[in-house]
Amino acid sequence: MAFWTCRETAASAAHAHDYDEYMIVVQGCYTLIIDGERIPLKTGQEYLIRRGVLHGGEVLAGTRTIHAFGGHRADRVQQ
Repeated sequence: MAFWTCRETAASAAHAHDYDEYMIVVQGCYTLIIDGERIPLKTGQEYLIRRGVLHGGEVLAGTRTIHAFGGHRADRVQQ
């Protein structure tokens, strides 16, 4: 599980995982980009990204999300 608060508007490059990823937006807006399709997720909306699906995203500053990674612990960046 990961609980994220984005302090700045940002984008993530397209990538894929070897596990499923479930996400829910707690506050704000996160736009998933899958196969060129933009999927805006707002507060209370959720999405399941299946293993192997190439995806990226854009997030607005202040957005809070929860992510659950199937069978994989989230990597933590040390600061």
